[in-house]
Amino acid sequence: MSKRVKIGNLSVGGKNPIRIKGMLKTPIRNTKDLIKEAKTLEKEGAEAIRVAVREEKDALVAKLLKKHIQTPLVADVHFHAKLALSSIDQGFDSIRLNPLNIRKTKEVREIAKAAKSSGISIRVGVNSGGFKRQFSSPKALGAQMVKEVEAYLKVLEAVNFFDIMVSLKGSDVLSTLAANELFSKRHNYPLHLGITATGPFLEGVAKSSLGLGSLLHQGVGDIIRVSLTAPSFWEIRVAKYILQALSLREFGPEIISCPTCSRCEVDLVSIVDKFKKALEKEKIKQPVRIAIMGCVVNGPGEAYQADIGVAFGKKKAVIFKKDKILGQSSEKKIVGDLIKEVRQRWT
Repeated sequence: MSKRVKIGNLSVGGKNPIRIKGMLKTPIRNTKDLIKEAKTLEKEGAEAIRVAVREEKDALVAKLLKKHIQTPLVADVHFHAKLALSSIDQGFDSIRLNPLNIRKTKEVREIAKAAKSSGISIRVGVNSGGFKRQFSSPKALGAQMVKEVEAYLKVLEAVNFFDIMVSLKGSDVLSTLAANELFSKRHNYPLHLGITATGPFLEGVAKSSLGLGSLLHQGVGDIIRVSLTAPSFWEIRVAKYILQALSLREFGPEIISCPTCSRCEVDLVSIVDKFKKALEKEKIKQPVRIAIMGCVVNGPGEAYQADIGVAFGKKKAVIFKKDKILGQSSEKKIVGDLIKEVRQRWT
């Protein structure tokens, strides 16, 4: 089991649930849109929010954001030690340092002393993009990421600083797996998981699901950040889907629907889409499993395994609760009828 570290009032590691981190993508100078994005991430379920601090004046944003959100803030700092010190002074709840571009021992020690004095944690984060050379294999890249982090940890530990999280991120799945698996065998610092620079939306979802899912299933990882070339709220939603799919967290209703085939005689894609939108309006928080199936091959079975379900046969639908038939419906009426059944039982 990993150690427990705090980001503000958020506990990470130990027996705590896997946490979700988001990152603001709006330029800091656009304060109105930045605040709006931060509120959106908090509403979506981000439990910590990272902010890129490029200049000393950027550190001032911590006090501004804290007037509008309760979520702990992490300063993402690169290249300049002064940015880390300014971020600590301005009230960030944690600092991310990159061992590949803030390297001077004296500066790292100074940051550690300031962080300890302020009672905040540090994330030591290495990304594969920080290396300006090729590696013979994903495993070799992963091993080098671990080597860089371990050297940095020695500097922090030498000044008795142990409120540390670690991240080892490749832009590919295999190097990320290799690095985190190796590190987790040697150390018990909490791990922040992610695949960096994943690519377009679908590729990013696939890489993140494979990489994070594989590690989490092994019991490796304490906080996750999904990185997508997409609006930031999608990163939080995908993170929640990953955790719920692995039964590590529960975030409300889950829809199970078939991929459709030539047996399906209804527009199931449209039905599921309309039902999902209608379900979101109900604001149900219980982890209800709802199956919507296009034919009788797997429909009754999936409905039985879910909390409530629908199986279509031609244009007719049967609503099940386990092995009990609750009623019949039609393609046109099923969304309203199923919402009614869900509302009666879970609101």
